[in-house]
Amino acid sequence: MLSCPVCSESAPLPLSTLTDLPLTTCQFAESRANALHAARGTLELVLCKSCGHIYNRAFEPNRVAYSPGYENALHFSARHRTESEATAERLIRSYALHHKTVVEFGCGTAEFLSLLCAKGSNLGVGYDPSQHNRTTRVGDGSVTICAKKFSSANQKSVDLVCSQHVLEHLDELLSTLGDARACLKHGGIGYFQVPNGLAIFRDLNIWDLIYEHVSYFSPASLHRALSETGFSVLRLETSFGGQYLDADVIAGEPTDAAQPTLVGYSDFCGNFPAAFAKLVGHWKSRIASLIESDRRIVLWGGGAKAVSFLNMLRLRADNGIEYVVDVNPRKAGLFVPGTAQEIVPPKYLCDYRPDVVVVMNPVYAAEIQSMLESMRLRCDMITVSSTVA
Repeated sequence: MLSCPVCSESAPLPLSTLTDLPLTTCQFAESRANALHAARGTLELVLCKSCGHIYNRAFEPNRVAYSPGYENALHFSARHRTESEATAERLIRSYALHHKTVVEFGCGTAEFLSLLCAKGSNLGVGYDPSQHNRTTRVGDGSVTICAKKFSSANQKSVDLVCSQHVLEHLDELLSTLGDARACLKHGGIGYFQVPNGLAIFRDLNIWDLIYEHVSYFSPASLHRALSETGFSVLRLETSFGGQYLDADVIAGEPTDAAQPTLVGYSDFCGNFPAAFAKLVGHWKSRIASLIESDRRIVLWGGGAKAVSFLNMLRLRADNGIEYVVDVNPRKAGLFVPGTAQEIVPPKYLCDYRPDVVVVMNPVYAAEIQSMLESMRLRCDMITVSSTVA
C-alpha cells in the first residue's frame, strides 16, 4: 500500500509496526498443529497527513483469501442480534424500504441482509466469495447469495446497498465504493458500518488491530471516502458502545448534513507506540500472575479481539490458557490461529469449571455474566479494558 486508500497521498507519517500477527483472524484451524503454523504478516501502521486516515502500509492483498470456512458471524449473541434488528428496523423506517431491492457486499451468511428482507418484504442479493450460491425465502422477502465479488456490472437499479465490516478490508476501497454508488437508483440509500478508528487509537482498543484490516477509519476519513465516490452523507454516528461507525448516505442528492470535524489524530497518535507497549505489558503481567497462581483461565469471545490478544501476548495453548469460549457453534472444535487454543461452546465450562473468565469485549459482559449464572458457575470475570491501573 504505497499510498493512502482514501486520498492517494503517498507520504504518510510512520506510527507503529506490529509483527508476527496471523493474516486472517477468522479463518480458524482444524488442528493445533495447523493453528501454530498459521501464516503471519506485519502491520506497518501509518497516518495520512492529508486526510487523517490510518492504514497498514505493509498490507499485501494477495496473501489474504476469504474462502469457505471464514467464520465471523456474530448473530449467535442475543446482544448483537438486538443491535442488528434495531439497525434494520431503523433503515426500513427511515427510508421506506418496503418491497425494494437490497444489495449487501461481503454479506457472510447474510443474517443482516435477511433481517432487511424479512422485516421489509424486500428482495435481497448478497455477494461474498466465502459463501455458496443459494436462494432463501425470508418472510415475504427473499435472499439470494452469490459466491463472488460484488461489481456494479452484475447489479443495477438498487434501492439500498450496504456492507458491515467490509470497507476496512479493501485495498481497492474507492473503486468498490464507486461500484456501490453506480448500482444505486437516483436517490438510493447506502449504509456502511466499519470499526471506529478513534476507539482503537485514541481509546486504546488495541485488540482490534488485525492484519486483514487495511484501513482504520476516523469519522472524517470515512466521510471523505464516501464523498469522493459520489455519495452525500446523511448520518454518521457511532454504535455498539462506540466501537463502530455507521454511515447513511444517499446517491444523487445534495445534503446539508455537516461534515464531521477532522479529529486531530496527531494529538494522540504520537503517544500511541508507548501507550500500546504499556498496555500489552500490563496484560502480559496480569495473565502471567493468574497462571502462576494456578488459576484455570478461559477467554470468552473467539473473534478478532481474542486472536489479537493471544498473539500479541504470545499466549500459546501450552502456556496456561487452553480454551476460548464462543457462542457460535460453527467455531466449536476449531483452533485459534497462531496460538492454538481450542474453541469450545459455553456448556463446556460446566465440566471444565474455570476459576477465571476473561471477557474480550465489554459490550457482552452482562450477557456473559447471565450465562455463567445460568450454568451455576462461580468464577471471577475479568473484562479486558484499555486502561492500566
